[in-house]
Amino acid sequence: MNTSIYATAALAAALLLNASCQQTGNTKHTTLTSSGSTAPTIDTMLVASLEANATYKLTDSISILFKVYNPTEDTLRFTQYHTPFEGFLSNFLTITHAEGQEVPYMGAMTRRVMPPPADTYRIVAPGKQDSIRFNVSKGYRFEKSGTYTIQYNSGAISGISNGDAIQIELE
Repeated sequence: MNTSIYATAALAAALLLNASCQQTGNTKHTTLTSSGSTAPTIDTMLVASLEANATYKLTDSISILFKVYNPTEDTLRFTQYHTPFEGFLSNFLTITHAEGQEVPYMGAMTRRVMPPPADTYRIVAPGKQDSIRFNVSKGYRFEKSGTYTIQYNSGAISGISNGDAIQIELE
């Protein structure tokens, strides 16, 4: 019972501290862990967006433009881990057919050094963006025509907010 009271008090104190320290811009946040200690979390002020044509043929390349936008007045950075900037070394997208089936990822699943080394980071100036175009069909297996929803899913690792999903039609 005392453990529960202490855990509740520690959580309340961490939430109050976080709320009082929160500000606009490049803010580092902390999260209360199950052991009661605090751990830094990734700043997700950067926003991911995906752009693609509305329709493709099932047998064609599916070109996606991945953009990382910095809406703040601060220079921010993100790690290339779990983004198209490092290629298909992880499952960084959630792709779902309109009937509900998830498109399987076919690429590598690479283990990485944590925390990410300095050379894995990319810098985005205030109000600017960084982008890369990639062929999503090189890492994901599309087997039938129809409408697909595609969303970036790895913000917790890269430090980029997942952004909005897009839809494409495969004929």
